[in-house]
Amino acid sequence: MGITNAAQWAEEEYMEINTRYGRQIVAKSSLLSFPQGLPGFDELREFKLFHEEGTSTVFYLQSTEDPDVRLPVVTPGSCNINYRIELDDSEEQLLRAGPDDDMIVVLTLSDNQDNPQSGITANLMAPIIINASSRIGMQKSLHQIQGGVVIDAR
Repeated sequence: MGITNAAQWAEEEYMEINTRYGRQIVAKSSLLSFPQGLPGFDELREFKLFHEEGTSTVFYLQSTEDPDVRLPVVTPGSCNINYRIELDDSEEQLLRAGPDDDMIVVLTLSDNQDNPQSGITANLMAPIIINASSRIGMQKSLHQIQGGVVIDAR
Protein backbone atom coordinates (compact mmCIF):
# COMPACT_ATOMS: atom_id res chain seq x y z
CA MET A 1 0.00 0.00 0.00
CA GLY A 2 2.78 2.47 0.83
CA ILE A 3 4.56 1.74 -2.45
CA THR A 4 1.39 2.36 -4.44
CA ASN A 5 0.85 5.67 -2.66
CA ALA A 6 4.47 6.65 -3.25
CA ALA A 7 4.13 5.78 -6.93
CA GLN A 8 0.93 7.80 -7.18
CA TRP A 9 2.63 10.70 -5.44
CA ALA A 10 5.58 10.54 -7.85
CA GLU A 11 3.19 10.62 -10.83
CA GLU A 12 1.20 13.58 -9.48
CA GLU A 13 1.76 16.85 -11.30
CA TYR A 14 2.57 19.86 -9.15
CA MET A 15 2.76 23.54 -9.84
CA GLU A 16 3.99 26.59 -8.00
CA ILE A 17 1.61 29.45 -7.33
CA ASN A 18 2.27 32.85 -5.80
CA THR A 19 0.09 33.94 -2.90
CA ARG A 20 0.05 36.81 -0.44
CA TYR A 21 2.03 34.52 1.86
CA GLY A 22 4.66 33.54 -0.67
CA ARG A 23 5.05 30.65 -3.06
CA GLN A 24 3.10 27.45 -2.56
CA ILE A 25 3.58 24.08 -4.26
CA VAL A 26 0.18 22.52 -5.02
CA ALA A 27 -1.03 19.40 -6.77
CA LYS A 28 -2.69 20.28 -10.07
CA SER A 29 -5.42 17.76 -9.24
CA SER A 30 -6.36 19.86 -6.17
CA LEU A 31 -7.19 22.97 -8.20
CA LEU A 32 -10.74 24.20 -8.64
CA SER A 33 -11.98 25.40 -12.02
CA PHE A 34 -14.57 28.16 -12.39
CA PRO A 35 -15.44 28.16 -16.13
CA GLN A 36 -17.49 31.37 -15.80
CA GLY A 37 -15.11 33.02 -13.36
CA LEU A 38 -16.55 34.65 -10.25
CA PRO A 39 -18.41 37.97 -10.18
CA GLY A 40 -15.84 40.74 -9.99
CA PHE A 41 -13.13 38.31 -11.10
CA ASP A 42 -14.58 37.11 -14.40
CA GLU A 43 -11.17 36.61 -16.00
CA LEU A 44 -9.85 34.38 -13.18
CA ARG A 45 -10.78 30.75 -13.69
CA GLU A 46 -8.53 28.64 -11.48
CA PHE A 47 -8.38 28.64 -7.68
CA LYS A 48 -6.91 26.61 -4.85
CA LEU A 49 -8.78 26.18 -1.57
CA PHE A 50 -6.51 26.75 1.42
CA HIS A 51 -7.18 26.38 5.13
CA GLU A 52 -5.26 28.48 7.61
CA GLU A 53 -3.83 26.50 10.51
CA GLY A 54 -5.41 27.33 13.83
CA THR A 55 -8.77 28.34 12.36
CA SER A 56 -11.51 25.81 12.16
CA THR A 57 -14.03 27.65 10.02
CA VAL A 58 -12.42 30.03 7.52
CA PHE A 59 -11.00 28.81 4.23
CA TYR A 60 -9.47 30.84 1.40
CA LEU A 61 -10.07 30.56 -2.33
CA GLN A 62 -6.72 31.67 -3.72
CA SER A 63 -6.47 32.54 -7.41
CA THR A 64 -3.65 30.72 -9.17
CA GLU A 65 -3.57 33.52 -11.75
CA ASP A 66 -3.47 36.59 -9.49
CA PRO A 67 -1.67 36.38 -6.12
CA ASP A 68 -3.64 39.36 -4.80
CA VAL A 69 -7.02 37.64 -5.17
CA ARG A 70 -7.84 35.59 -2.09
CA LEU A 71 -11.44 35.18 -1.01
CA PRO A 72 -12.27 34.14 2.56
CA VAL A 73 -15.10 31.59 2.59
CA VAL A 74 -17.00 29.55 5.17
CA THR A 75 -19.49 26.72 5.00
CA PRO A 76 -23.06 27.78 5.84
CA GLY A 77 -23.08 25.32 8.74
CA SER A 78 -20.15 27.06 10.41
CA CYS A 79 -22.40 30.14 10.67
CA ASN A 80 -25.33 28.05 11.92
CA ILE A 81 -27.10 28.66 8.61
CA ASN A 82 -29.03 25.97 6.83
CA TYR A 83 -30.65 26.36 3.43
CA ARG A 84 -31.36 24.29 0.35
CA ILE A 85 -30.11 25.31 -3.08
CA GLU A 86 -31.55 23.82 -6.24
CA LEU A 87 -29.57 23.79 -9.47
CA ASP A 88 -31.18 24.11 -12.88
CA ASP A 89 -30.18 21.87 -15.80
CA SER A 90 -27.61 24.31 -17.20
CA GLU A 91 -25.96 24.67 -13.77
CA GLU A 92 -25.83 20.90 -13.33
CA GLN A 93 -24.26 20.61 -16.78
CA LEU A 94 -21.71 23.34 -16.03
CA LEU A 95 -20.70 21.60 -12.78
CA ARG A 96 -20.79 18.18 -14.48
CA ALA A 97 -23.00 17.11 -11.60
CA GLY A 98 -23.91 13.46 -11.46
CA PRO A 99 -26.57 11.94 -9.22
CA ASP A 100 -24.00 10.71 -6.70
CA ASP A 101 -21.69 13.75 -6.71
CA ASP A 102 -21.20 15.72 -3.51
CA MET A 103 -21.71 19.46 -3.82
CA ILE A 104 -19.85 21.76 -1.47
CA VAL A 105 -21.43 25.12 -0.65
CA VAL A 106 -19.37 28.01 0.70
CA LEU A 107 -20.20 31.64 1.40
CA THR A 108 -17.84 34.51 0.71
CA LEU A 109 -16.99 36.78 3.63
CA SER A 110 -16.42 40.50 3.50
CA ASP A 111 -15.86 43.36 5.86
CA ASN A 112 -16.91 46.94 5.31
CA GLN A 113 -13.72 49.00 5.23
CA ASP A 114 -15.80 52.21 5.49
CA ASN A 115 -17.60 51.01 8.62
CA PRO A 116 -15.39 48.63 10.63
CA GLN A 117 -18.04 48.35 13.38
CA SER A 118 -20.41 46.60 10.98
CA GLY A 119 -18.29 43.47 11.32
CA ILE A 120 -17.82 40.64 8.87
CA THR A 121 -20.72 39.57 6.68
CA ALA A 122 -21.40 36.36 4.74
CA ASN A 123 -22.97 36.61 1.29
CA LEU A 124 -26.08 34.44 1.61
CA MET A 125 -27.51 35.55 -1.73
CA ALA A 126 -24.61 34.32 -3.89
CA PRO A 127 -23.17 31.05 -2.54
CA ILE A 128 -20.30 29.32 -4.31
CA ILE A 129 -21.10 25.75 -5.28
CA ILE A 130 -18.29 23.27 -5.99
CA ASN A 131 -18.67 19.75 -7.35
CA ALA A 132 -16.24 17.74 -5.22
CA SER A 133 -15.82 15.10 -7.94
CA SER A 134 -15.21 17.27 -11.00
CA ARG A 135 -13.63 20.12 -8.99
CA ILE A 136 -15.71 22.59 -11.01
CA GLY A 137 -17.38 25.51 -9.28
CA MET A 138 -19.69 28.42 -9.87
CA GLN A 139 -21.29 31.24 -7.93
CA LYS A 140 -25.08 31.07 -7.94
CA SER A 141 -27.06 34.23 -7.57
CA LEU A 142 -30.22 33.66 -5.54
CA HIS A 143 -32.74 36.30 -6.49
CA GLN A 144 -34.99 35.20 -3.68
CA ILE A 145 -34.86 32.46 -1.13
CA GLN A 146 -38.00 30.38 -1.04
CA GLY A 147 -38.85 29.01 2.34
CA GLY A 148 -36.40 31.33 4.07
CA VAL A 149 -33.04 30.89 5.66
CA VAL A 150 -32.75 29.05 8.95
CA ILE A 151 -30.25 30.59 11.34
CA ASP A 152 -29.70 28.63 14.53
CA ALA A 153 -29.10 30.94 17.48
CA ARG A 154 -26.81 29.27 19.97
